[in-house]
Amino acid sequence: MDFDVIVVGGGVGGYSASLRAAELGKKVAIIEKDEIGGECINRACIPSKTLIDAVKILNKIKKATWIKASATLDYEELSRFKDKIIETVKEKMIKNLENRSVTIIKGKGEIKREGEIDVNGKTYTADKIVIATGSSPISLPAFPLNGKNVLDPWTAMNLPSLPQKIVIVGGGVAGVELATLFKAMGKDVTILELMPQLLPGFDKDIANETKKRLEERGVKIYLQANSKIIESGDKVVFDVTLPSSNEKVSGDLAVITIGRKPNTEGLDLNAVHVNVDKRGYIIVNDRAETSNPRYYAVGDVAGMPLSATKAWKQGIVAGDNIGGISSTMPKYSPISIFADLEIGSVGKTLDDLKKDNIEGKEITVKMEDIPRAWTLNETEGFLKIVVSENKIVGAHMVGEGATEVINTLSLALEAGLTVDDLYKVLFSHPTVTEIISEAMQRLKYGEVY
Repeated sequence: MDFDVIVVGGGVGGYSASLRAAELGKKVAIIEKDEIGGECINRACIPSKTLIDAVKILNKIKKATWIKASATLDYEELSRFKDKIIETVKEKMIKNLENRSVTIIKGKGEIKREGEIDVNGKTYTADKIVIATGSSPISLPAFPLNGKNVLDPWTAMNLPSLPQKIVIVGGGVAGVELATLFKAMGKDVTILELMPQLLPGFDKDIANETKKRLEERGVKIYLQANSKIIESGDKVVFDVTLPSSNEKVSGDLAVITIGRKPNTEGLDLNAVHVNVDKRGYIIVNDRAETSNPRYYAVGDVAGMPLSATKAWKQGIVAGDNIGGISSTMPKYSPISIFADLEIGSVGKTLDDLKKDNIEGKEITVKMEDIPRAWTLNETEGFLKIVVSENKIVGAHMVGEGATEVINTLSLALEAGLTVDDLYKVLFSHPTVTEIISEAMQRLKYGEVY
């Protein structure tokens, strides 16, 4: 064998799998056809958050009436800053791999035979293989990508400049984040969402608060909008069917945030007896194992949720199991949205409990009830905690710091903590995380304020 482990794909899932297996004494190679870090580091998570954080700084300055200087966004300079961050993070990842003696092989890895990977005409062998090839946008019949003015989110976000009128198809995580970014850059932004609420699947109050905030910023939002592109010349024109009317919506640029497929081209999964679902995603158990005990799969290629959060942990789980440490995926996966008002969500909503005929209740604490929110000049939003039989089963927050607070609550869910358990915890004052303490107080004894 050339290696103990070969990891196909150098995104965050492949990276974490490689590091963990190497830490446990395995001889590891990682194969990447493009750039180490994959889509998250190079095109999606890191660049998008860099840009959105810049927008938030700008909005804070505009909101602070006691700051008299004016501020504008220099997009070219910001883009250079973004590119520098990408390179810095990527260099650190490569250095970490090298420090653990992981062999980096540049090229497209192909699976044709059991235990072998072909790259650039050369064959490498390994005892265990981790498939971490990610996913890609697909061109849907109603929204054909053309590489010009109908683009996937990450291509659009990395354009050197943007036109004035932008239509975003899909009001999910990517759609909301991009709407936040583009609107702050002074663009005319429209969201077309097929479902009855923005952020489908999220807590309804969170979705409504987000919609309200975006509309206050000037984003136009169509819900229950069954749309398709009917023209994509100089302008992109949509035919939009609404519950009570038909409209034509046009823009200079259309960003299609819906539709992805697993990257399995060149992987003859049938030949190595690795099973996939009806959409082509590799089927894995909670140990990241496939139907063939020699093969593991992590990240987007292993199905929902398609997130770097899941990919990172799944890579560690695969590395653990390959290295002889029994490990399983967590039960809960927090979701963070870096919109104008941050969003964090984990676990069940009250509606979820009702659908399952489970007794439960929820408590809501407004950001304005937390002293730190006032010092930050960020009093909009709230935290909602869902409880069943005194056990915390869900948490959903919109507001400043939500993407950080939700991690504490994810830990609470994973550990099976009760209201009594969290009530005993002392939270530092003044912090946004104190909102959890306030929620526990109200669940046990009612409001303090």
